[in-house]
Amino acid sequence: MFWGRGTFYRNSFHIVIAIVTISILVTGISTKLNVFGAQANGLGLNDPTIGQDDVFSQSGTSQALVLIQGDAYDYTVDKYEVQQGDTLSSIAQNYGVNVKTLMWANNISNQNVALTVGQVLKIPSVDGVFYTVKKDDTVDSVAKTTKSTPSDILDFNTNVIDVENPVLTEGVQLFIPGGQIIIPTPVYVQPIYSVSAPPSVNYNIPQGEFINPLINCPGYVYIRGFTSTHYGVDMAKAGGCWVSAAGDGVVTKAGWGSMGEGWHVVIDHGNGVKTWYLHSNGQFKVKAGDQVKAGQIIMYMGCTGNCTGTHLHFAFWINGQPKNPENYVKLR
Repeated sequence: MFWGRGTFYRNSFHIVIAIVTISILVTGISTKLNVFGAQANGLGLNDPTIGQDDVFSQSGTSQALVLIQGDAYDYTVDKYEVQQGDTLSSIAQNYGVNVKTLMWANNISNQNVALTVGQVLKIPSVDGVFYTVKKDDTVDSVAKTTKSTPSDILDFNTNVIDVENPVLTEGVQLFIPGGQIIIPTPVYVQPIYSVSAPPSVNYNIPQGEFINPLINCPGYVYIRGFTSTHYGVDMAKAGGCWVSAAGDGVVTKAGWGSMGEGWHVVIDHGNGVKTWYLHSNGQFKVKAGDQVKAGQIIMYMGCTGNCTGTHLHFAFWINGQPKNPENYVKLR
C-alpha cells in the first residue's frame, strides 16, 4: 500500500479498467457474429441461424431459400395445371390444404367434380376463403361473416388494407385465413302460389326429354355458356323470375349450398341425369323428396352464393360428369 495514494496506483487502476473494457467489447462482438461458434462448428450456408437474429426459411422443396421480411405477406397463391388422374382431394393433399379451400378459391361447387387436364387452379398456401368486399363492409363485419378475426384479416391483407386506417374498398378481394362460408338457415315457402307466381303447366314432354327452365320467364338474357371451367349456362333477368323444372324427376335438394351455389335446387331425373338450378333468392316452391313435372315452378331467380348479378346458373350432370345443357335443351 506504499503507492496506494500515489501516481503508480492511479496508472495501474486505469490499465486494469482498460483491459476489462476491451475484453467485454471483444467478447460481445464475437458472440454477435458467432465467430468462435463458426470456427468450432463450421458455419455453412445451410445453417438455420446466422448470428442470433437472421433466420432463413425454406418453403417446399423447389423454392429458393429466402430471408423472412417483416412486411412479407403471410400467404401465397400458387397456380396449378391439372394433370391426368388428378382429383381435388389429391391436389389438396399434395399442397397440404383443405379440399374446401380449393373449392372456395376456384368456385367449384361439387367436391367430386371431374377436373379437366390443363385446367388451372388457384391454390392458397393456407386454408381460408377469398372474400370480395361489399358496400358498407368493415373489417369487423367481414370477420363476423366469415367466422374469422379482424387481426387475421389485417395481418393477411396489408397489401390492400391500411392498418392505420382500415377502411375497406368495395370490390377489393381479401383473403380470409381460416375463414368459412356461413350457411344461413334454410327457408321453405309452401307451394301456395301468389298472384306473382304463374301456375305450373303440365307440359307433354316425352320421358328423358327436357325444356327450358325459364319457359315461364319471358325476356331473359343468355349471358354465359358452358366451358371447361364453367359447368353450366347463365341466364339473367333484371328483378328475377320464376324458374321451372326442366324435366320430370325427384327433388333431391332445395336449400343452401356452401360451395358457391347459394340457394339452389337439384332434380334427379333418373338414369344418372341430374339438373342443377343455382342462385335462387331463397323462395322455393318445392322441397327435397317432391316429385316434379317438366314446367313445374320450383324456385325464384336471385343472386346468392358466388354471384355478381341476378341470374340462373343451369347445369346438367350425367353420371357425375358435367355436360353442356345446350346439348339437351334449347335455350337460345
